[in-house]
Amino acid sequence: MMTTQGVLRLGLLNILLALASDAWLLAQSGLNESSYHVRHLSMHFSRVFLSVNVENNGSPTLIEAQWPVSYFPMPTVVFPHRDVHANGDQKDCSLVQQAHWSQVDGLSRLWVMDVGFPGGKCPPRLFVFDLMRNNAELLRIDCGRHIPKEETHTLVVQMGPKGSDCEQERHIYFIFGQLSELVAYDILEQTWSLRSLASSKYEMMNQTFPITPVDFTFGLQGELILADQDGALYSTVDRMEINGKSELKSNSLNNDLELTPLGNLLGTSRSMIMDSFGTLYYVIPKFGAVVRCTKLSNITAESNEIIYLTSKNIQQIFFASNEALWVLSDRVLKAQDMCFPNL
Repeated sequence: MMTTQGVLRLGLLNILLALASDAWLLAQSGLNESSYHVRHLSMHFSRVFLSVNVENNGSPTLIEAQWPVSYFPMPTVVFPHRDVHANGDQKDCSLVQQAHWSQVDGLSRLWVMDVGFPGGKCPPRLFVFDLMRNNAELLRIDCGRHIPKEETHTLVVQMGPKGSDCEQERHIYFIFGQLSELVAYDILEQTWSLRSLASSKYEMMNQTFPITPVDFTFGLQGELILADQDGALYSTVDRMEINGKSELKSNSLNNDLELTPLGNLLGTSRSMIMDSFGTLYYVIPKFGAVVRCTKLSNITAESNEIIYLTSKNIQQIFFASNEALWVLSDRVLKAQDMCFPNL
């Protein structure tokens, strides 16, 4: 592994490559240069939170950096401080073992998904830190009854959309394993619920079939947009949350959440996101490709445009300032890694 983790900007209109890729020097936060890679990134103004997978259990797994990155590696620190991390002590489940995902909600609270070390006894947990009050820990939520530890390697987490009239996010959603289900945690009520996923996949058929999700995001109207293991894309007709009330009911374990087929992606997706214009972006890990899809109905291969190809391992795509699309990689990206299609 490199001692730096790379990010690369993709121009949304002209598919222009930045003059150089940028990086954080994570060795400054105590990480061994040969035993880690960054899995996920979240942002809060100029602050960046990196979830780091480590081979050496003695290292912290949640790192804070600064944005925007410059052409020089920027300093990094352990978030919120080293004492919060287990640092190899797999028996102390009160501490962060392995940060998997994070996101900042509308109240400036950082939600961190901790999946525990492989082979360890600690169950998956959600940690909540208040970024406006000196990063104080607010809450710790045991997810072990609802998220099996053995399935955390396939776990995809997303915070639900904000409601109307500036209402805050109400739920955090999870998919994992080969289950045809969407699991939700109600932030306000502190309760769990789930809904089975199904769709009438084929035209002129009334029968519904289970959907096995591998990735999901939310559209401009708060609708769920979900990709299955075959690369098919589905959506709910309505918002997942209306006036702060979830579509998922705690007593609806046998009720399906019926999805509408939208078409087919170019392959199994990762890191789906949608911009403010309704354009969907996703990664095909198998080919190291970033794909843009501007048409979300009757999607065919021609509706999907590959805008970036690389031999490097893409972990995540995300938006930064000015709606610019960036790539997070576990290698430093260089200009020769860029492929300009149709040129």
